[in-house]
Amino acid sequence: MKVLFSLVLPLCLAFSVRAQTPGVTYSPEQLDQLLGPIALYPDPLVAVILPASTVPSDITLAANYLAANGPAGGIDAQPWDPSVKALARYPDVVKWMNGNLDWTQALGAAFTQQPADVMKSVQQLRVQARAAGTLVNSPQQQVVVEGDDIRIVPAQPNIIYVPAYDPAIVYETPGYAGPFLTFGMGYPVGAWLSYQCDWDDFGIWLGPWSPGWAYNRGWRNSGSGRNLWRAWQPDPRRSRVVVRNFYRPEGRLPSPRVVAAYRAPVRQPGFVSRPAIPRAPSRPDYRGRAVAVPRPVSPAPSSHFTSGYNRGTQTRDFSSRGQVSRSAPVRTPSSPRAAAPARAAAPARSAAPARSAAPSRGPTQAPDDKRDRH
Repeated sequence: MKVLFSLVLPLCLAFSVRAQTPGVTYSPEQLDQLLGPIALYPDPLVAVILPASTVPSDITLAANYLAANGPAGGIDAQPWDPSVKALARYPDVVKWMNGNLDWTQALGAAFTQQPADVMKSVQQLRVQARAAGTLVNSPQQQVVVEGDDIRIVPAQPNIIYVPAYDPAIVYETPGYAGPFLTFGMGYPVGAWLSYQCDWDDFGIWLGPWSPGWAYNRGWRNSGSGRNLWRAWQPDPRRSRVVVRNFYRPEGRLPSPRVVAAYRAPVRQPGFVSRPAIPRAPSRPDYRGRAVAVPRPVSPAPSSHFTSGYNRGTQTRDFSSRGQVSRSAPVRTPSSPRAAAPARAAAPARSAAPARSAAPSRGPTQAPDDKRDRH
């Protein structure tokens, strides 16, 4: 009886966490604003940041530990959530999340309540960045398009870089010539990166780490050690507190500060801001809603790398826009930070129709009826 109770109790607590605010959720536009600062991070970091944000108190403990020059060898012995232990290998990220704790808390509450919506927001923002020409291959990270999904993976097998960018600029770039993403020093990878983004069902999986950045669907194959993989779930007791205190869909979203070493892109000489000219919708966005693709200020050199992004029956119609690879130089601590202009308000988007079935990805693809979109 005690065993049965111990199995049922976590499920009841998890259900109670998600039922605290019935009928009130973050809109897609709110989630895009909340996820903007990390959507262009490489997948291995996104897969760790999202679970770690659900335990913000551990983020603070880890930041204090690192500030006191705690040894890397002692991280595993700390009483933190495993996701925070993994993130502690990347001190810049921990310091930034702790320095913007209100944003971290809001993100953790949103991911606890709306995990699939948060993952979809990441994809939507990557679509926008590709269309704007800011999400491109670089010596630090590679962009991989698989069906309807955009993955960002480290360019090297044993080093990962943390990008620095201004979300107020990187998704809409009128009047700027770049670079839009800059990178600092590289960090090692290891077994702590055992979290993986699930772009099939929009969640996070936790399991055995293996070198390389191939998209592993081993959790779906019962013959490849499926019992070693598990879908990540928030700690019910701790997440309940986070949701109760920080889940505020009807409130004002926090805006985190840009990383201190960020170097703002260069303005185009002679650029004069003009009112946007309304255009007929030319393609659906990631969630299926029709959006207008803004006309670039000046023609950009063509590149096969950003040749378009197919959505359902729509053709890849922005290949002619082209993009130029902007391999960002490594930032240094002495680089001055320029002030970034305020981001214009995003236009209202209509309700999304159901998303069409994604192209087949092989025998291990999840059933289509699980790919719910909003």
